[in-house]
Amino acid sequence: MTPRISVAFASASLLALAAATSVHAAQPAAAEAAPAEQAAPAEQTELGEIVVTARRRSESLQQVPQSVTAVTSDTINKLNIQRLEDVTAVTPGLSLNSGASGYATAASTRGVSFQSESSAAPTVAFYLNDAPVESTVMFQSLFDVGQIEVLRGPQGTTRGISSPSGAITVTTRKPVLSEYGGYINATVTDHQGRNVNGAVNVPIIQDVLALRVAGIIDQTDYDGVRSINNRLRPKQETGAIRTSLAFEPSDKLNVLVSYLHMDRNLQGYAQVAGLGAGYNGPSIGSGDRLAVNDELSTIHQNFDLVTAQIDSRIWGQHLSYVGSYGFQKVKAAENVDRGNVIPDVEIFNFTRSPQERTSHEIRLASDPAPGRFLDYTVGAFYQWIATDVDAAQPTLLPGYFGSPASPSPFTINPRYQTNLSIVSPSRAEETSFFGSLTAHFGDNTELTVGGRQIIFRYTRTTSLGLNAGGFAATPASRLPFGGGCGPFTSTYAGFCDAPVPASSIPGASKRSLDRPFIYNVSLSHRFNRDFMVYANTGSSWRYGPGVVGITNAANDPTLTALQNLRNETSRSYEVGFKSTLLDGRARFNVALFRQKFNNLIIRTEPVSYLAFNGQTTSPTLFNFTTGVPAVIEGFDIDAALQITQGWNATLAVSYADGRIENGTIPCNGAIPAGQFIRMCQSSGSTSRDPLWSLTATSEYARPVKDGVDGFVRGLFNYYPENPRKSSALVIDNYSLLNLYAGLRSQDGAWEVAIFAKNAFKTDETTSLDANAYTVSGNPFGAGASGYFGTTYTPRREVGVNVRYAFGSR
Repeated sequence: MTPRISVAFASASLLALAAATSVHAAQPAAAEAAPAEQAAPAEQTELGEIVVTARRRSESLQQVPQSVTAVTSDTINKLNIQRLEDVTAVTPGLSLNSGASGYATAASTRGVSFQSESSAAPTVAFYLNDAPVESTVMFQSLFDVGQIEVLRGPQGTTRGISSPSGAITVTTRKPVLSEYGGYINATVTDHQGRNVNGAVNVPIIQDVLALRVAGIIDQTDYDGVRSINNRLRPKQETGAIRTSLAFEPSDKLNVLVSYLHMDRNLQGYAQVAGLGAGYNGPSIGSGDRLAVNDELSTIHQNFDLVTAQIDSRIWGQHLSYVGSYGFQKVKAAENVDRGNVIPDVEIFNFTRSPQERTSHEIRLASDPAPGRFLDYTVGAFYQWIATDVDAAQPTLLPGYFGSPASPSPFTINPRYQTNLSIVSPSRAEETSFFGSLTAHFGDNTELTVGGRQIIFRYTRTTSLGLNAGGFAATPASRLPFGGGCGPFTSTYAGFCDAPVPASSIPGASKRSLDRPFIYNVSLSHRFNRDFMVYANTGSSWRYGPGVVGITNAANDPTLTALQNLRNETSRSYEVGFKSTLLDGRARFNVALFRQKFNNLIIRTEPVSYLAFNGQTTSPTLFNFTTGVPAVIEGFDIDAALQITQGWNATLAVSYADGRIENGTIPCNGAIPAGQFIRMCQSSGSTSRDPLWSLTATSEYARPVKDGVDGFVRGLFNYYPENPRKSSALVIDNYSLLNLYAGLRSQDGAWEVAIFAKNAFKTDETTSLDANAYTVSGNPFGAGASGYFGTTYTPRREVGVNVRYAFGSR
């Protein structure tokens, strides 16, 4: 451990002595919870109860027989969590990222890395107000959020869709029927950060009908990566508004309808590190936070989403409905030449990807009652998703870089460029029926058995088209025209121009109808009100997708199998305990798990294969998606301690070791004669994240005058050495420390805080690609640029946050 890390760890240890469930606030935060902006008073001597809805009903976190992390709105405000990705700082073992493009969103946990470019369904499902949503909707600026819950392990028997690694649920603040109110929250940072969000709550009919309007304006310089070839700065701008209407004519019926509109614009560069190729830029280190792009990549995202929840209770039964309708548009112009292989000339991939989706779920359940032996839940779910991908990718042909005999990156002839168009509409339709029975053996033992029968239809058709063009690749000496070109023209001495007619290329098409069944069995026993043990087992399923982007006009069987993957299944086992100690002042929870996969769908690092487009064959790098057998083992530890009346601390540790069990994957190396790709045996890791990670938080508050508290807070993260992130290097261990200090009113009406994120300015490379950037079709070989994609620890960021709330807040 480096001296800087040792100092950081020691400092954080003084701030955080005990352990916890990822920055849990001391208040309930479910649908019926009190406003989370109200800060816990300094005289508090017990940990407050955390209310979660992991099992689709409001209950204490300590009663749920599975690993759950709850991040309340109080925590979001205190730690200045502005985007969903920031939740990883308070949830060890969870990875959230938007990829180099800024919109390829993905969530990974429990030892399985997921990349959205794999075309597979996510390993972690996302829900907004209990309705399943696309991850891109969630990876945005957070505002007016009531609670975020991270559920670990297979999901799908109690909520929407099957996911093997977990689910993330986001619940927005609901209108208050009885009182006017609202808040405004503003943050300014030294990295051009400007974030203003707020809400207004208006009762229309007292105690019956209320309206809540919330919105945000968020501007940042994104990741701060600058280009040596462009003076323009990166930037990200988000604007959104959410309108929610609550109707509760009686205590037997309540209705909540919300509408969200959001616009996001992003301009950014691809960060690089490397020596360069001598002509395209200087030597650059990861810590320089530089790019060599000549132009910015741009992304525009637009979202419209409606969610509806209806709950009614009568005769001891609970009938509920959750529905959603969403439409999103994503337009991207992605700079292909990330390594500046072609100076002063930019090539862009253009992608347009609209998506429409709707979901409906209806369930009938018994309301739990004391003394009842059996409780039940039955229901039906329907989801339809239509995604249309329309992309144009540049294709460089021989002659683009001048004569094939002596190509040069400074001699460009755009006549030898054509475009590959990709049109790939997909339709996914799921209908499922689910149910569960819970038997109560006395007051302390509970057995739940649940299952879901899924009927899943999937269709994806891909049409590839190559525009007309030509290439200078036919030596005149090989043609039967006496050393000349005959009917062909000649641009370069000794070479003839061969035409490439406009053509269609066979693409991957897939149609499937699957009827998988998934299940979950959970047994728990409470020895007393403060100690519970549990064991559960469950299964999961994901469809094998049709992969877009593999050029396989030869219909090679190995490539065809990589274009149409088999379905994935898994079984998981978890045992653990949850305990409350020291008369309610401490909490300590432990979970151990093991999950075995058949055909785990993973994405490889770039692998070279022979791409045949019907006219030419060329070595091409591609991130393939494939299926492998795998096993994951690990544990989660969460704990919290109220040290004194004004001092609390939390600690959370997550460990997950995922391994491929003798799987066969695409690999680099000499391609066997007569084949188009090389396949190798692998026992590698299923995750790019470190084996384990740790999060600790602490806050100390004391009165400084009547009605006002002063406070200091700390958030500490530790990541051990990681050889799995990249085959290019071993990522060293590092730690991050965020510090906060300020004043707040004891009634929670206002707070003023200054903060420093990454206060010790930790500098560490967090990823480095194994292959240098290149441009497909260039004659200089793989890695021609000498620059590698890389990421670095977040910059130190200093800022001020001011929050004011009134009325119902």
